[in-house]
Amino acid sequence: MPTASITLPGRKRQNPNSLRRQFVTGGVGLVALASIVIGIASSVAVGRTLIEGLDEELVDTARRVSVSLQQPDTVPLNRPGFDVGTVVAVINGTEVSGAYIDSDGQLQVLESHQVGGLRSIDWERGNPVFVNLMDGRGEYRALPVAQIDGAQIVVGLPLSDIRRALARLNLIIIVVVSLVIALGATIGAWLVRFALKPLDRIRETASAVTKQPLDRGEVRLGLRVPPKYATDDSEVGQVGAALNLMLDHVDDAFKSRFESEEKMRRFVADASHELRTPLAAIRGYAELTKKAGGKLSPDLQQALGRIESESIRMTSLVEDLLLLARLDESGQLEKEPVDLAQIVRDALSDAYVTSPDHEWGAQGVEEAVMVEGDAQSLHQVVVNLLANARVHTPAGTSVEARLVQDSRSTKLYVQDSGPGIPPESRKRLFQRFARGDSSRARTSGSTGLGLSIVETIVKAHGGKVSLTSKPGKTIFTVTFPR
Repeated sequence: MPTASITLPGRKRQNPNSLRRQFVTGGVGLVALASIVIGIASSVAVGRTLIEGLDEELVDTARRVSVSLQQPDTVPLNRPGFDVGTVVAVINGTEVSGAYIDSDGQLQVLESHQVGGLRSIDWERGNPVFVNLMDGRGEYRALPVAQIDGAQIVVGLPLSDIRRALARLNLIIIVVVSLVIALGATIGAWLVRFALKPLDRIRETASAVTKQPLDRGEVRLGLRVPPKYATDDSEVGQVGAALNLMLDHVDDAFKSRFESEEKMRRFVADASHELRTPLAAIRGYAELTKKAGGKLSPDLQQALGRIESESIRMTSLVEDLLLLARLDESGQLEKEPVDLAQIVRDALSDAYVTSPDHEWGAQGVEEAVMVEGDAQSLHQVVVNLLANARVHTPAGTSVEARLVQDSRSTKLYVQDSGPGIPPESRKRLFQRFARGDSSRARTSGSTGLGLSIVETIVKAHGGKVSLTSKPGKTIFTVTFPR
């Protein structure tokens, strides 16, 4: 059987919980986490390496300062080879003095307000420490050199170059991580969309199947997931293959159902057609026998009357079944302009003769109300609705038929003031052989096909029938398109 695939127009806005968004978010999150961890680790490693290099330089500077101290009357920083910012301080208790090399390479005295935390440090030989000098000198790496007469000689190198280098490195890391995340999100979204493309086709196929009319008639599901998206190579492809297999089974089931319905429909039509002749014969023989009533006992007269009445009722049932079978088979009626108001007036006249104990009324039938349809079928719709109200309501109940027509539709309302229809009965009221609840009084038997015939005929006219009911007010509404 040929198959087809459906592509739905447009693309819906993605749900926050969609699989695609979860995959992209998860992938980008992992890339971002990995990039941040790598960036932090790189910054820490580079910072530690730079500090180690500065410590080596600090040890070398301390060695040279120690050599200078061994030469009397010599200021250690006056010797060439010391970097800008190098500090040498003498700490004697709470008194701190010293000098540093400024940005111009000149030797400057370390003022008392610049010594910062030099006083509060417990110095250990060979153990460099971090110290802050005030008045804009910033953070230093300091190392004790020697002790002379109880005074601690300390040398320090500035950390400003390292801090600037780390700041530039961190900025570069932030920019690179941002670019990696953006690029990862773009590539990830493309890869996920490519990977889930078969899932999109599966969704489109399933959505298209849900829009197919599957409730009645011949149903053939020609929609399938394309073969390239329904393979065993991936999990998504396996889902597509499983969906195609399921659609094959469903299609076979619908085919079997339709064939069974067709057989049943033909059987009902053939049986109904064949039953008309013997029923007519039974009724005829009953009427013929009743003509010799003087020679028959009262019991036999009653039996013949029952035979005649039941043959009439069964003939009506057969005619209803035959009509339903014909409508199910063709579903089409020959349509022509019909005066619905005249049909309602005629049906109401017949209903009054049949049940004068009911109060019959009409509105909107004084003038012609034209619709396109089959006159005989529409007459049966009105008759069945009025008969339903008559059969299922007690004597004295008011029944009103009302016609309303506008530019879009023609509506027929049949309203009665009976006891109403229970909610549990409304769901199956239009099914074949369905009967209303016993709370609606019944004066005679019914076949249970009247409302089913109404719905079938109305649908064949392109209309619909609906029901609203409560105690004291039940309304059947039939809507025909203009």
